[in-house]
Amino acid sequence: MRKIYHAFVLLLLVVIISCGKKTNQDRAIALVEAQYENGNQDLNFDSSKLDSLYNISPAAYADSLKKGNELDVTLAELEGQIEHLSQAESDSVGLISAKLTKERYRLLELTKTKPVFIGWKLSGVAIEGDKHEVLSFNFDKGITKIVP
Repeated sequence: MRKIYHAFVLLLLVVIISCGKKTNQDRAIALVEAQYENGNQDLNFDSSKLDSLYNISPAAYADSLKKGNELDVTLAELEGQIEHLSQAESDSVGLISAKLTKERYRLLELTKTKPVFIGWKLSGVAIEGDKHEVLSFNFDKGITKIVP
C-alpha cells in the first residue's frame, strides 16, 4: 500500500510540474501581451507560429554547399572542353567559365558563414478588428525580451 501511495505522490508531482511549465511560444506570447496590455488593440495568437532565427538559414547553407559542388563539376567539365576548341570558341567558353567561377567564389563566402542561432520569431499574430493586419515579433535567445 505504501508503494502505491509513493507512486501516486510522484505522479501528482510530475503532473503539477508539467502543467506549470511554459513552452517557448507561451513565453513569447506573454511578452507580446505585456507590451500591448495598455493598448487598445486586441491580438489573436491562434494562427501564430514560433520559429528559430539564424544568421543564415540551415537550408540556405546546405543549398549553397550543394550548388557549389555542382558548379565545381561544371567548371571541371568546361576546363576539359576548352583544350579541344578553337580560339574563338575557347574564348566564349572561357567567359562562361569566368562567370561560373565568380558565382562559385560567392557561394564559398556563403559557406564560410556557418548557421548560428540568434533568437526566435513569433509570426502570424493577428490584430482583431477592421484592419486585417498581421504582426511579427523577434526575441532574444532566451525569449526574455522583444528585440528589433
